[in-house]
Amino acid sequence: MTIKIDTKIIGDGHPCFSVGEIGSLFSTFDEAKRLIDDAIDIGLDAIKFQTYEAETVSTKNNAFDLEVTGNISQYEFFKNLEPSKQLQYEIVKYAKKNNITIFSAPSHLNDIDLMEELELPVYKIGSDLACHLPLLKKVSSLGKPIILSTGMCTMKEITDSVNTILDQGNDELMLLHCISDYPAKPEESNLNAILEMKKEFNIPVGFSDHCVGTNISLASVTIGANLIERHFKNTLNPSYPDDIHALTKNQFTSLLNSIRLIEKAKGNGKKSPTISEQHNMLSNRVSIIIMKELDIGTTITSDAVDIRRPGTGLEPKFFEQIIGKKTSCKINSETPLTWDMLE
Repeated sequence: MTIKIDTKIIGDGHPCFSVGEIGSLFSTFDEAKRLIDDAIDIGLDAIKFQTYEAETVSTKNNAFDLEVTGNISQYEFFKNLEPSKQLQYEIVKYAKKNNITIFSAPSHLNDIDLMEELELPVYKIGSDLACHLPLLKKVSSLGKPIILSTGMCTMKEITDSVNTILDQGNDELMLLHCISDYPAKPEESNLNAILEMKKEFNIPVGFSDHCVGTNISLASVTIGANLIERHFKNTLNPSYPDDIHALTKNQFTSLLNSIRLIEKAKGNGKKSPTISEQHNMLSNRVSIIIMKELDIGTTITSDAVDIRRPGTGLEPKFFEQIIGKKTSCKINSETPLTWDMLE
């Protein structure tokens, strides 16, 4: 199964879709513009940000306790980074003008109206809202593709969320495997969950990676991730908490190049000699070789033949068949044997 976002098809047999998450890595239009320009330069498929108001994200007495933030008020954190409606309009307009897909993730039911006004092509549901069934019902009813992140979720919870979306008649759905830790630990990545979810739901599954570096992202593509989402930073912008696991322009470029190489290397899965191998088979495989000079009409005996390179003669599987046959012509020593040399 596949889904379509703007002009790109996502799913098995199609290129891995790349998303640069900039939601917590800018606070002004100029900062966002740098990130969008970088994304265009390196060929990212999409840019993703976050639509929220601090008042509806968290209670005021709730705190983060993460490596990248320390123990701080979530309300104050989000209030400092809260994107204004005007800023969201500006970055969406700029991205659309420059022909790069842009979308966002709501944090509350109240965010949906603004997101509809922005005319975004797809809804991303973050892991924090993956079990928010009322929100999933609302978003599903809008008839747009949905990318559902599954960090902190059990398989039962994912099933309930998937069924909630499908029950609204919306089958334009893909899942993202995710570890909701910042930065995430490679040993907790559990990439085989991608395969489990593909098998269970028969829909595209990607990976939202919060690890430092690109190794785990590449490993996920190797086993079949259909989308890679990474936080994306520009070193000219001020420092933000997500910088530790966000990729620079050069790192994201390297990641995309490696993904394309992996996709080529994975091939079609059908085991057969490649074009290069077909050429090399002539000199690098073995075949039946006449090892001493034979006159016409000579009976071939086992001491007159051997199996060695090159591979231009009869295949070794015919060795027993040619013993006792007579030659139809004179054969020089170390000549690959062919059928037309036999009576």
